Amino acid sequence: MNPERLLRAGAFMEAHLGDPFALEEVADAAAMSLRSLQRHFADAVGESLASFVRGRRLTLAAQRLVAGHDDILSLALDCQFGSHEAFTRAFARHFFMTPSEYRQQGSQQHFYYRPVLGEAMLGELGRQRQRPPQIVHQPARPLWGLGRILTGDQMAGPALLAQVAQLQADLQSLFGRAIRPRLFYFKTAPQQCRYYRLLLAIEAGRGAPPAGLDALTLPAGYRASFWTLGYEQLLPVFFYHCFAQWIFHSGWHFADAPVELHLPDERQPALGLTLPVRTTPSPGYQLW
Repeated sequence: MNPERLLRAGAFMEAHLGDPFALEEVADAAAMSLRSLQRHFADAVGESLASFVRGRRLTLAAQRLVAGHDDILSLALDCQFGSHEAFTRAFARHFFMTPSEYRQQGSQQHFYYRPVLGEAMLGELGRQRQRPPQIVHQPARPLWGLGRILTGDQMAGPALLAQVAQLQADLQSLFGRAIRPRLFYFKTAPQQCRYYRLLLAIEAGRGAPPAGLDALTLPAGYRASFWTLGYEQLLPVFFYHCFAQWIFHSGWHFADAPVELHLPDERQPALGLTLPVRTTPSPGYQLW
């Protein structure tokens, strides 16, 4: 179908996230019947229209909490939840922590944020559906690396690139310019999404690691690799697809292991994300 009608639906939702509206009003804005809009929306976006509206409202609430909003009841009502309790339940199901915990431990960047529905989003989601991830089983691998603690808001764009460039220069000073390090990240503590540990690592050599280097052993397991040629503004859509769509609808589950990032370079112009996955739910989360 013509994506223009979905874009009209998206524009209406964004303009009225803080207002009560019926889904029939979204369909009217798109000049479609509600049944037709729901069918085409699910095909294009990967979730139901009602679920997306709820996700956008929860995303807006999360961003306001991090910005300092301290009245959870008024925030719940602004986002069209009938009570503090209903909002807290929905928020915790979505972000795996309560609104109060998110205000203390969250960030403006989150993999479960629902991006604004726009032309770029529809295009990236369509490309991702046409390129399912490659899933392989990898053996355990010992690594040596250099790490940094970053906030969630530093995990993209120039801030991330600057940290990676410095870590790579430091590794090259030890092992030479021919090395091809790998980039990993993982949380510094469970039940938070504000701080991450970034680790640029190479295959471990024999014996103990040189002074100042961290040792990390990647566990054996399945890895699912995704790729995008999008610009930086598409990263929220890319991560949303990997974490909030594919991982919940594919039958796979996120495994307890570091995530690998593949930044574009002269050999590979695409940006990649390799998720550790398993066939059964992870029994718990441990630190690395």
